[in-house]
Parts: sequence; C-alpha cells; structure tokens
Amino acid sequence: MTVPTGPKIDLVGATETDITVEFKPLSECNTYELQWKAYPQTWDLLSSKAVSTSDETKSKAVAAGLDPGATYCVRMVCVDGTERGEPGAELIIDTEQVGCTPKSESSGCCVIL
Repeated sequence: MTVPTGPKIDLVGATETDITVEFKPLSECNTYELQWKAYPQTWDLLSSKAVSTSDETKSKAVAAGLDPGATYCVRMVCVDGTERGEPGAELIIDTEQVGCTPKSESSGCCVIL
C-alpha cells in the first residue's frame, strides 16, 4: 500500500516559542509527523514530532521550543511503520517577537531578564 501525501494544515496560532496547526486526518492514515525547519534552511535540518489520531474530526499539533521572532516552514507527513508519504503543503509562519511591557506606569523602560 502506498502511504498517502500529508494532509493540508491550517494555522491555529503562534506564540513566541510555539506554532499550533490543525488538520483533518485522512481515513488512510492514523499516524503523522509534524515537521518544521527554520526558513530558509533545507529540510535536511528539520525537527519533527509524532502525532497520532484515530477520528475524522480536526486534530491539532504543536511545534514547540522555537526561537522568538523567527520564520519557520511547517508541514505534515503521513507515516505507516517505517514508510513515509510525500509531505503535505508547507506553511510559512513567524513566531511572535519577545513581548516587552513595563511593569508599572512609572517605569519608562523595559527590563528583559
């Protein structure tokens, strides 16, 4: 059996260090791999996370431990044992910049610890 191409992913949200995506699981695939890389690195330098699902509703996956204010490419791959299908379409997403808000109104500067 041929492993199907990864599903289309949609952005749910991005924080300083995480990107959350959702996708509709394919009936032919119950195990997925969320892959991400810094833009414009090659996919040889990817990071990944296994994602399991067993229903037909939307499922979510999170790429964590990312750098703030960086641009990432994210995609989903179907996995069947040791076989992987072709990657789904890529999303290019920016993580948020580090927030900087004064602790009190009298403080005119931002302190980053």
